[in-house]
Amino acid sequence: MIKKIPVAELKVGMFLHDVNCSWRVRPIFVMHFRVADERQIEEIRDMGVREVYIDTALGDDLPGAPSDEEVRQALEEQALRLAQRGESPVHQRLVSQADLRDAQAVHDSATRLIRAMMDDVRLGRQIEFDDITEALGHVTSTMLGNFGTVAQLGQLKNKDDYTFQHSVGVCALMTGFAKVLELKRQTIADISIGALLHDIGKMRVPPEILNKPGRLTDAEFDEIKQHVIHGRAILRDAPWLSKTAFNVMDHHHERYDGSGYPEGLRAAEISSVGQMAAIVDVYDALTSERVYHTAMMPVEALRKLQEWAPYHFNEELVAHFVRSLGIYPLRTLVRLESGRAGIVIEQNPANLARPVLLMVFDCEHDKPLTPYRLDLEKVLADRILRYEDPARYGIDIARYLKAA
Repeated sequence: MIKKIPVAELKVGMFLHDVNCSWRVRPIFVMHFRVADERQIEEIRDMGVREVYIDTALGDDLPGAPSDEEVRQALEEQALRLAQRGESPVHQRLVSQADLRDAQAVHDSATRLIRAMMDDVRLGRQIEFDDITEALGHVTSTMLGNFGTVAQLGQLKNKDDYTFQHSVGVCALMTGFAKVLELKRQTIADISIGALLHDIGKMRVPPEILNKPGRLTDAEFDEIKQHVIHGRAILRDAPWLSKTAFNVMDHHHERYDGSGYPEGLRAAEISSVGQMAAIVDVYDALTSERVYHTAMMPVEALRKLQEWAPYHFNEELVAHFVRSLGIYPLRTLVRLESGRAGIVIEQNPANLARPVLLMVFDCEHDKPLTPYRLDLEKVLADRILRYEDPARYGIDIARYLKAA
C-alpha cells in the first residue's frame, strides 16, 4: 500500500515511493529507494520537503497513516468545497475549430517572439528592445481578450518546444488568473509580459544541462537555479519592463515557506504577482510532456497544487486558481455515481461541481456509449464521484471531441 507520511516520521527501512515535491528538489530523489541511513532523511528535510509517500509492500510501515486513495478522496472533497464558495468568475467551454485556429495563430506568434528573443540571448546578440515592444504589447493584449481559448492550447503542447511553449502557456494562464482576480488592465498587461519572459535567463544555462534527459547533479541543478538571476541581468535595461513584470520573473521560484530560490523569500516577502507566478509555473510544468516527464492530467495537477499549498503556496491564491480553471477542467474524464463516464466540455459557473459532459463510457459494464451531451445541472439525480485516467478505459479524448 502507498501511504502519505510527514517527513518527521520517515525512518530508515522505509521505502520512499514519491518525494512529493519532485518539481522542486534535486532530481536524484525522483527515483524510488529504500531509506538506508539518517543522512538521506536529513537531505530530504533540508530541501524543504514536508510530506512523502512510502510503499509499505517494499519497506516498513507507519500504522494509521492515510493511503494515497484516502488522500485523493480528501482532495476531491476539498475541491468540492471550493466549488461551493460562490460562482466562478469565468465561463469556460470547448471552442470551435475556427476559434481554435485563431487562438493557434496567437499562440504561434507568441512562441515565435519568445523564441527569437531567447535565440538572441543564447547567441550573445543584443536584444533590440525598441523593435519588440510593439510585438509584445500586441501578444499580451490579444491574450487578455482570448485567454480561455489560448489556455486550452496548453493541453496540446509538444515536448520538443517545451521552453518556448511553457513561456507562452504561463503567459496565457497568468493573464486569465489576473482577470479572475479583477486586477487593473495595465497590471494585467505587465503581468503578461513578465510571464512571457520569465524563463529567458535559461538561455544562459549551458544547453547540455538545460536539455539533459537524465538526472542532474547537484552542481547542474544549481546552474539551472541561476536562470532567475540571469533573466534580470538580461532585461535590466529594458525601458518598458515595469516592477510588476520583474516581480513575476524574479519570484516565480520562491515558495511560501522560504524553501524556494534564488532568495529564499517567505510569505509576504514574495510579491503577490510572484506568488501567482509560482502557482502557474508549477501547474504548466506538471501538465507538459517532457523527455523525462509524462504530462499530468490538469485535474491531477490542480489536486497536487492543493496538496502542496499549505507549505509552498498562498492557499487563497491556489483556491482562486483552481476555481478559474474549474475543479474539473475542460477535457477531464469524470465518473458519475451512476457508473457512467463523461468528458467535461463546458463549465457551469454557478456550480463547478455540475459541468456539462460528453458521455462516452459505461464503467460498470466496461463498454463505450454512443456519445451524448449531459448537463449535470439539469440531472440532479446523478453527480460526479471522481476524475478518471482515460488510459484506464482506453479512451482517446481528442478523438471524441473532434467527432463531437
